[in-house]
Formats: sequence, structure tokens, C-alpha cells
Amino acid sequence: MGIEGETIETSFKPSAPEDTSNGEVENNFAKEEGYTTEQVINVVGSKVTWRTVLVWVGLMSFMAAASNGSFYPAFGGLLPDYKTWKCVSTSRSCLERTGGVTVITNSTFTVEEAKVLMCGDEINEPLKEKIDFLWDIDGRSTYAVEWGLYCSTGRTVLYTVSGSVGYFGHLVGSLCGNFYDVFGRKYGALIGCLVLFVNNFILVFSPNITFFLVFRFIWGVALMCAMDGIFVLMLEYTPTKYRAVVNSGYQFFWAVGYIISPLGGYFITSWKWLLVLNSGLVVIPTIILFIMPDSPGYFLVNKKNESEAKKSLNWFRSLNNHNFDIDGACLREEEGVTEERTFVQSLADFITYKEMTIQASIQAFMWFVVGFLYYGFTFTWANFSEGSIYLSYLWPALAEGVAYISMTIPLTYIGRKITLSSFYFIACASFIFAQSSSKIPGFISVEQLSCLVGSTFISAAFGSVYIYTAELAPTSHRGKIMGICHLGSQIGAVAGPQAKLLIDYWSKPGTLVLYAALAGLAGLLCLRLPDTKGVSVPDTAQEVQARRKP
Repeated sequence: MGIEGETIETSFKPSAPEDTSNGEVENNFAKEEGYTTEQVINVVGSKVTWRTVLVWVGLMSFMAAASNGSFYPAFGGLLPDYKTWKCVSTSRSCLERTGGVTVITNSTFTVEEAKVLMCGDEINEPLKEKIDFLWDIDGRSTYAVEWGLYCSTGRTVLYTVSGSVGYFGHLVGSLCGNFYDVFGRKYGALIGCLVLFVNNFILVFSPNITFFLVFRFIWGVALMCAMDGIFVLMLEYTPTKYRAVVNSGYQFFWAVGYIISPLGGYFITSWKWLLVLNSGLVVIPTIILFIMPDSPGYFLVNKKNESEAKKSLNWFRSLNNHNFDIDGACLREEEGVTEERTFVQSLADFITYKEMTIQASIQAFMWFVVGFLYYGFTFTWANFSEGSIYLSYLWPALAEGVAYISMTIPLTYIGRKITLSSFYFIACASFIFAQSSSKIPGFISVEQLSCLVGSTFISAAFGSVYIYTAELAPTSHRGKIMGICHLGSQIGAVAGPQAKLLIDYWSKPGTLVLYAALAGLAGLLCLRLPDTKGVSVPDTAQEVQARRKP
């Protein structure tokens, strides 16, 4: 065939038309049976132009906003060490309590002693900020300091909730999957982006922590709606041979946002301006979503609207300067899809087509594992550069960037299934090696190195499950299945940071064994799924069932 790249499986779909040397496409096949939207995308996108690349990169940049916003509480809500404060020179209470010491440092008091001095005890009242003491944080402002989220149990609980409430919003936002299937990928993503942009500015003017928590939850819901919508939209506009590359680019921008977070936290000293930075990262993908039409696969398979599907395909054709006559072609619907399905009917398909349900369940568990392990490391063991919170976030972020770039080659040439299961198995082995208490001379401990290796491969697995799930899920149910899987991921994201409790009250080696067991089980279950390398994505649940070999 004249189309370069991966060979497309044709057992369930007619082969794509040939792209001849002079740019003309033979349309005789279309007159007989018709094309699927994916086949047309493969032809007109066989050689993409710089305009298509700019659209893809612009949409990918949303992940930088998603990552930066997710790590925002670590820097915008930074709670200083209890040993980084000093007495106000006119405060008698503070000076008497500290024995005349004006600046609290590592050499004067322990953390616990400094906390008691500041927060008081059964006899002494807490010192008052700005009246009795000042935080010594180089002129930085954080919402944790501004709203006094320290000392009392109630205030520290609110501080903890401020870091996790966004993830509870993600849980609710995962339910947006049905929105993509009913109203479109574009509008789900666009609404999410607009809400994120406006919501950040509302957060800038938060009068108190309660107001902040409410709108941070809304931020979490909007983020998930936009994230999945953009990815599904991109996938359905991507030729088969470029899917692994586009997926890796999408995930790489998560690492970019991860890197921006500590750099922004270091150079931007106001928690409010950090929110403005996050809104700025949403602008480009929002503009692109306004301009581009919705997915042709959504129009044809979900809405039964061939004319709108052709408009979308013509837009993509014009991006690539291709002369394929889309208006004169016949777009083919899959067997068994004769009418627009209701929400209840699409849910009933999970009972009728058991293979789709089994695959979705396995993938949801795989997403749970990567969410649990990824956020468990991010928020619990980010201690590879002790003494600097900025470096402790920066090094893992750089490792993630490497992981997302390097996973492109095995995903493209080895396949999705073997690559992803290998990532899980390598992570499993790393967590087992982390049981060692040895230290590499002049370097970090074996435990830290093994955990860094394990977390790097978990990051690669996190990036790989996106494309694998999207390719396994049929167009008719892709939004729902992506939502279900992201729900599993967010349950893991909420549970992962609580691993500190397992370490503190149970056992660090035991926690590592648990991590290894979860990663190993996910790798084994992954082997149950079919590979999708070079295979056209299914349009319907019937196709998923038919592709399962006896």
C-alpha cells in the first residue's frame, strides 16, 4: 500500500484507499463499500504538515497546565518549617518565651521545641503572626501562612484537605466520560478549559480557606473533563502510525508542567501569581478547541451525522494540504450501528458484550495501580534532594520527561501490550530491590535509587495506559471507558499519598512489598489484553467482542 508506517489490520474493516504518487486517491473502493473515518484520517494525514504539528502541540500543552495545577498546593500552599521564624522586636511575649532569642534556627531549637514556642501549650497561648512573630520565608506569600493553617488541629486538617480536595474533584470529573459520547469530545474539553481559566482567577480573590476549598474542588472536576476530552479528540484525529508519538508528546507535557511547578514556585513568590501562571498555560489549548471541529468519528458513529463528519475530515485535510475528495466519498458505518444510542442502551452494552467489560475492568485496575504508585511516590517519598523542596520535585520531574520520551520507541516497534506489561514488571523488581539498606558510596542509597527507577517506570506506565485504553475502547463507548479508567486512577491518586501512614504505623519494607505486588499483578493482567499496535481502533462494542479470539 502507498501509506507509510504501521500496517493496518483489515480483518474487520476494508483496506484504506491507496495514496498514489501524484497525490490522487483512488475513490472506486469508496463507491462500492465506503471508508471509515480512521481510514480517511490515515490517508490525508499520511504526511502531516507543520500546521497539524502546531495543532497537536497546542493541544498537548494542556497537560502542562494540568500537571502544574495538580502540584500547585506544594508551592502555593507551602507551609514553612516551624524553625523558620523570628520574634517581632516589640513583642515581649515572644522574646520571653524564647529566652531572648530573636531568630529561630536549627542550632537554637529542635522542630518540636520551636513548634511549642510558636503554638503554645496547656499554659501558654499561641503567638500571633505579625504581632508576636514573622515567618522567615524570604518575602514569599502562601495561602497556608496567610490563613494561618498551622498549630491547631482544625487548621492543619484544612491545610491537608487543601492539597487533596482537587483529587476528589478529579473523582467527580471522571464521570464526564458520558458527556463526550453524548455531546462531543470538543465541547467537554472546551467547557473544562474555560472553567479552569476562570476558576483560577476566582481562587486569586479567595477571602478564606473555605471559599478556596470549594473552588479548588471545582477546578479538579473541570481538569478531568478537559484532560480526557482533549486526549480522545486528539487520538481520533491522529493517523495510526503517529498514535504512539502523539501519546508520548501528550504525556511529555505533563513532565513539562511538573518541571514548571518547582521553577515557578522558586521564582514566583506569591501564591496568587502562581494561579495566574496556571491560567496562562490553559490559553493556547482553549483557543485551538474554539477553532477546530469535533471528532469525525464522534459525528459518524455516535451521532450518525455523515455531513458533519465530512466537515471535520475536510478541516483535517486542509491542514495537511491533501486533495482527497472527501465530499465525494462514502463514509461507512460499522455493522450493528444503525441509530444513535441512548445513555441507557450504551450502558446495557457492558452487559451484552462481556469482552468489552472485561477489558475495561482490567484497564481500570491498571490505572488504579499507576495512580496509587505514582502519587504515593510523588507526595510521600519526594526526598531525593533533602533540604530543598524545589529540587525534590525537580529531579523526579526530569526523570519523568525522560520516561515519556523513551517510551515512544518500544510502544511503536514492540507493541503496547508487551511494553506496558514490561514497565509494570520492571517497577515490581525495583520495589523488591528497594528492600536493601545499602548505600552507594558518594551517592544515594540503594533504596532511594531503586525507588527512583521504579517510579520512573511507573511514570512510563502511566503514559502508556492512555494510548492503550483509548485504542482498545470502541468509538461508541470511548468516553465512558476513559472516564471509568480515570476514576480508577483518581481513587489510586487519593489513596497513594496515604502510604505514609503505612510507612509510619506499619512497615516501610512491607509497603514496598505491597507496591511490588500491585505492579506485578497489573503486569500479569495486562497480558490478558490484545495488542493494538498498527490495528485500527474499534468503532463499536460488537467489534471488540468479535476481535477476541476463542
